[in-house]
Amino acid sequence: MQENKKLKTISEQKKFTIYDSWERFGITKHWGTVAATRRLIELCRITSGQRILDIGCGTGYTACLLAKEYDVNVVAADIRLKVLEETKKKITKENVGNKVTTIEADAHKLPFPSNTFDAVIAESVLAYCDGRKVSSEVYRVLKPSGFFGNNEGTYLKPPPAQLPSFLSKSLGLDVKLLQEDEWRVVYREAGFEVISSSLYPFDYIGQFIGEFRVDGIRRRLSAWSKIFSDPTVRRTIFEMDRDTRQGLSQFLSCVGYGLYVSRK
Repeated sequence: MQENKKLKTISEQKKFTIYDSWERFGITKHWGTVAATRRLIELCRITSGQRILDIGCGTGYTACLLAKEYDVNVVAADIRLKVLEETKKKITKENVGNKVTTIEADAHKLPFPSNTFDAVIAESVLAYCDGRKVSSEVYRVLKPSGFFGNNEGTYLKPPPAQLPSFLSKSLGLDVKLLQEDEWRVVYREAGFEVISSSLYPFDYIGQFIGEFRVDGIRRRLSAWSKIFSDPTVRRTIFEMDRDTRQGLSQFLSCVGYGLYVSRK
């Protein structure tokens, strides 16, 4: 019996999580895809010459978009060295090295003086952190009247009791999704005036197609090829139990994303 328990533990350790795809294969999710990013930028009233902080920059899509199309200076920050390497490649490819710099940084303790940035953008960051602490840090580094634009995973309705633990297990991270009114409280407690919030269900086909625009077709296909050739991925998919199937069903019906804009 002891041996069987040991084998089960080893099997569980080899389960593939979504975080594995981010860390090992250099891709990140981009909820709402490019359309959501552009809408968030518009709501933050970003204009030429401003200094912008992109927290949890992932593979650098948003930072490069800001530099190229909005003529701003961007600091692209992430705590993961692997994705920062991909960001640097993206910066070189887009020829925006004069506009975008990268930094390894923890969002809970941003390495910048107070009142530094005109706007801060975060996409799918706060749900994986202490959202209140990160919001307070964002408030600190923003200039007076600066904008905080956050695209964050949000419960469309009160989640079933088991869904939060399923999400954390599947993602390989401690996930703290909130409902729209709860996210608004987080921003207000940090000192912000909440200007707007809009909630969207996922368009899963559009999301899948949109990810190719973010990373490029060749790069995304290469990453997916590596992912699905990995035996831990195949094991996770083909050994999916009833609880996992139920969790996926609950995710599809309960989780969307919100675009939240606040002002200091």
